[in-house]
Amino acid sequence: MPLAPDLQLDASVLRRRATGLIVAGLAALALGAAFSAERLWGNLLLASVMLAGLGLGGAFFLALHGVTGARWSTPLLPAAYRLAGTLPWTAAAAGAVAVAGLFFYPWTHGEAAHGATFWFKNAWLSLGFFVARTVAYVVFWAMVARSLVSTRSPAGVGRSALALVVLGLSVSAAGFDWIMSLEPLWFSTMFGVYQFAGIFVSALAALVVLTAWLKRTGAGCADAGENQLHDLGKLLFGFSCFWMYIWFSQYMLIWYVNITEESVYFIRRMQGLWQPVTLLSLGLNWAIPFFVLLPRPAKRNWRVMVRISLVILAGRWLDLYLMILPPLAGTYPAYGFAELGGLLLVAGLLLRFVTAGPCQVSAALSNLHPEAAPTA
Repeated sequence: MPLAPDLQLDASVLRRRATGLIVAGLAALALGAAFSAERLWGNLLLASVMLAGLGLGGAFFLALHGVTGARWSTPLLPAAYRLAGTLPWTAAAAGAVAVAGLFFYPWTHGEAAHGATFWFKNAWLSLGFFVARTVAYVVFWAMVARSLVSTRSPAGVGRSALALVVLGLSVSAAGFDWIMSLEPLWFSTMFGVYQFAGIFVSALAALVVLTAWLKRTGAGCADAGENQLHDLGKLLFGFSCFWMYIWFSQYMLIWYVNITEESVYFIRRMQGLWQPVTLLSLGLNWAIPFFVLLPRPAKRNWRVMVRISLVILAGRWLDLYLMILPPLAGTYPAYGFAELGGLLLVAGLLLRFVTAGPCQVSAALSNLHPEAAPTA
């Protein structure tokens, strides 16, 4: 069914704006290269990891749907399919950026071999093993995504459960490799769970935005109503709190034990001009969503849910900024062409992705739960 003229106009205008943001982002990144190659690479890693995280979150959502056999979430599957479908490309981009920037990892210059560290870390952080693991992550994620979005047969319980195991382990390991190893003397056993929390809550926010767009332009393929939106809002509220719980647990344990190798991570981010950036991240990722989504009517209002989802997506970008940029930027937060370019690139790609066109419901999706109906 063709789109209504006003919706076609809206989509074309937004696509042109998305293209403009992408071009402006690439131009800003090119200018940023003249000032700091480290920050340019860091912002490329930030952008690619964030986009890959949305695909991973979509795959997590599909796998959870397959394991539980839920019916309430069936109207949300078109958006989840589209998110997970981007994973082969975004994962390849993230892996390529990580490998291309090996020179910027301190452990490639021998830093991990010094200080209070273990022999296992030195063996783990070796060039050949790092590249091999990165290739494995990209291959595994592409295989999982293609399996979950297959148009021939819907993913059953067994395939979905295996996907959850593969995704859970690989997401944690990739977080250790691509982000934590930027500060190789630091370690945290909670960092893998923290990565999952950020990935999943940002993917839920992307699902809200994408479902709202498909509901408007998808010719009925995304028939989510207020009940589905309410359930998705409760998930968004819950996993935003879960993200905060993991953040605080990691911070509290490191602060309480006060081991030098562990404390350096938060000392760097809680002093000077980095502190207000950290507090802003906490506000965007938890405080604002918490108070906005507390009332029941807010979780049943599309406009409120879309706006708070955009806040959470901005918070996810800032959270990754705080994970990646401090060891590359130095004592003070860096805001220049590289950071502006990375932000514009992410915003443009997300906008272009959301407005890619009306979705097509596959036969597998149509037959997944033919009796499913919106829940009361």
